[in-house]
Amino acid sequence: MPSTDPRLDLLFALADDELIMGHRLSEWTGWVPYIEEDLALSSIAQDEIAHARTLYEIVASIDGRDLDALALGREPGDYRNAVLCERTNGDFAYTVARHWLYDHADDERLAALEATTFKELAEAVRVLRLEERYHLEHADAWFRRLAEGPVDARHRFAEALAQAYPDAVTLFEPLESEPALLADGTLPRSNEELLAAWSARVAERLASVGLERVVESGVEARAGEMIPTSTGELPDDAAPIAAPRAPVGGGRRGVHSEEFTALWEEMTGLYRAHPGARW
Repeated sequence: MPSTDPRLDLLFALADDELIMGHRLSEWTGWVPYIEEDLALSSIAQDEIAHARTLYEIVASIDGRDLDALALGREPGDYRNAVLCERTNGDFAYTVARHWLYDHADDERLAALEATTFKELAEAVRVLRLEERYHLEHADAWFRRLAEGPVDARHRFAEALAQAYPDAVTLFEPLESEPALLADGTLPRSNEELLAAWSARVAERLASVGLERVVESGVEARAGEMIPTSTGELPDDAAPIAAPRAPVGGGRRGVHSEEFTALWEEMTGLYRAHPGARW
């Protein structure tokens, strides 16, 4: 979907990430290991969808569409979420790994956006960060619990992190209108800079628990590649990823994995069947 206002590229990337992550986390309701975690993940899912709503409200002020049409009335190719957000939940280890990688990435980009010249977005980000802080604390608590836990839990978590890491890099895929956004200060830091800061943060925390090989064994994301797969298979010649590069031509351009189609059909089914329905 072409944007007449460059700011829409950024807003849709942020909002769609939150909406799709919230939808995926909501699928765990009733299935997580124990009731306290059921409540925690359900609450985080609700927060993410509420954050998406806040961002769609800013979009609506620019292009005039209502919130339901923005969240649920677009075709699959019009969504701009990163592929990480749309992957099926898999087992709980993978969900925690994705949650941890995503929330550290989200913290990095929201911290940068507090300095945006886009007044409405800056005001929204300050509010979002108050809740996102608890999401990050929750993710970090599970990170320590699994990374420092029994051998089997640690091994499965390490495999899940290695599986999710290549997709997490796509959170920093450059936006189509990024040069314009950088020029007027709407985007205070480039996605390349944010990716470098995030990857250093993640590598430091993994090294602190002896899991530095998770990054070293990840599949390198190279510029120009399409969506990387999440098979968990690691090449024999894998090299350390000191400075990963986000692929171009993925979710930020409306190119999604097969998993997104089923998610979209379920998520938008009621809206498409009953256009007047409200979320």
